[in-house]
Amino acid sequence: MSDSAPILLSFYGLSNGQKSLFTGQLTYSSLRDLSFKAYSSRKTFRTIFALYRTRFLSNQHVTLHFDKGTAHVTTDASGSFFSVTDTVPEQSVLKEIVLSNGKSVRIIEDLYTRKIHHVDSPFIAVSDIDDTLLHSHISNKLVKFRTLMFTAMENRKAVVSMMKLIRELNQMGVAPFYLSNSEQNLYPLIYRFLLHNGFPAGPLFLKQMRKVRDVFRTLTLQEREIHKTNMLEQILKLFPDKRYFLLGDNTQLDLNIYIKFADKYPKNIRYIIIRKVLSRSHDDSFLKEISQRLGSKGIGFYYGDSFPSKFEL
Repeated sequence: MSDSAPILLSFYGLSNGQKSLFTGQLTYSSLRDLSFKAYSSRKTFRTIFALYRTRFLSNQHVTLHFDKGTAHVTTDASGSFFSVTDTVPEQSVLKEIVLSNGKSVRIIEDLYTRKIHHVDSPFIAVSDIDDTLLHSHISNKLVKFRTLMFTAMENRKAVVSMMKLIRELNQMGVAPFYLSNSEQNLYPLIYRFLLHNGFPAGPLFLKQMRKVRDVFRTLTLQEREIHKTNMLEQILKLFPDKRYFLLGDNTQLDLNIYIKFADKYPKNIRYIIIRKVLSRSHDDSFLKEISQRLGSKGIGFYYGDSFPSKFEL
């Protein structure tokens, strides 16, 4: 596979009016079609497999050129960048990305928005994706692998109750953010899925890219927590004056992570909403305790498979 052309696999720009966050993924790939539209099972497998075999654009100084001004970022070992800078007045659209050797990065059309998102809403909904918005079968490794690698994007199933919920929140003026433990390799697939199913637009924060050999390594509990915990910290740091809806499910560690944030930032967390996927023997007593604990802080708590259509902001 020729990988001479560096590509921008993902990108998002956010601003709070004073600071701007730019995050993205750079890698080498000869893939020309990342639309995931009308793919066969065979093409789905080949494309995803190829995305796990790309060569990262590691530890490189890169310049982002906008309609107004520039931003200088450095990629990490996996080729991703995450940079917070002072907001440049009237800066609105990414125009070009240039490497230190003067070579331009290939920007893929219709795979991300290049417009900087100025978040004006006082409320943000941070939602998990796998088994919260997208049926991913996390608890069954074989079904998870088969679904991911061979199911066409249009045939992936959205979680209807959560899809309706996040749409309704957005109509109420709540800005959606998407935060997942899936890696950047899957960004094109997840982005297309959200777009195809009419989820409201928002930043998509994924883990660092991985190689094929890493996919089969079992992650420790700490490793599974660290990405979401770090990203939530960064989001709250950028938007400390917002109040948050935290959405997740009970297949992983979402509730544990969200409770820690409720304890640390009680004035910022407005609701914790958890979709029940798995039945657990300790649920009733545990959930009663959690509900009372959160309620004492003024934080609403919902746990189940259906939720109210209206929330008190």
